[in-house]
Amino acid sequence: MKFAKSFIISIIATVNIAWGLNIDSFPKGGGLVEVFNSNCLQMTQSQQMLKAYIMKGLGSSFGKPSESLKKAIPLYDRRIVQISDYFKERLDDDKAKESFDKALRLWRESKKMLEAPPTKENALEIKENFNKMIPLLLEGTMPIAKKTGGLELLSLTGKLCRGPLKISIDYLLKLWGVDIPQYESEMENIIENFHKNLEELKSNPLNNDKSMKLLKRAEDGFRYFEFMHNSKNIFIPSLLSRKADENFMIIREIKKIYKSEVENKR
Repeated sequence: MKFAKSFIISIIATVNIAWGLNIDSFPKGGGLVEVFNSNCLQMTQSQQMLKAYIMKGLGSSFGKPSESLKKAIPLYDRRIVQISDYFKERLDDDKAKESFDKALRLWRESKKMLEAPPTKENALEIKENFNKMIPLLLEGTMPIAKKTGGLELLSLTGKLCRGPLKISIDYLLKLWGVDIPQYESEMENIIENFHKNLEELKSNPLNNDKSMKLLKRAEDGFRYFEFMHNSKNIFIPSLLSRKADENFMIIREIKKIYKSEVENKR
């Protein structure tokens, strides 16, 4: 009975996670740490939207991709402008301001494609745009973030979160019949970076027992993606999507711990 109850709870949680493309609102009145964390979410949730777009292209209803995108796009659009405005008001560095301007242009190009019926060509273009946009969003914050200890760890958790999403995106694109140049080397690079970022996070002083257990869960969960990469079998898109979203939720919990520690040390 105990097992059955746990199993049912797990299923409910999985459904909530799978449908969990929830764009948090901009933290009005929030401090630097809070807004920096929202900027990290912008980077990761761009990948979630691309995944939903591809799932829609594959004809999958898992996670309600059409409904999720319809809700997420305007919220994401509003939040990216608010984050950009927040940092640009506080930046003296013109190059950093320009990074946000470039990121916004890439987002607006991608937004039009995300709102249209999915095509393979647009999926690749959105992927390329987001791969350019993510480092620009980070670059824009650097002059301010460098002055505040601990923010680099929040950024690193984002990178850890995006690894499984990027693997999922490439694999789903292949299932859709999209040719991805240098697919193998790209996968190997993502896997290598995941373990590198994981080890760095494990050794940081903001950890506690809870965060270490969560990091272990993230590491264990990532084995699924490594197994998938090395397997000749075809994996079900819905399962792959769910696993990536489970990792996202685990990393969000880790990030909450780090964010709290950073705020307490200020």
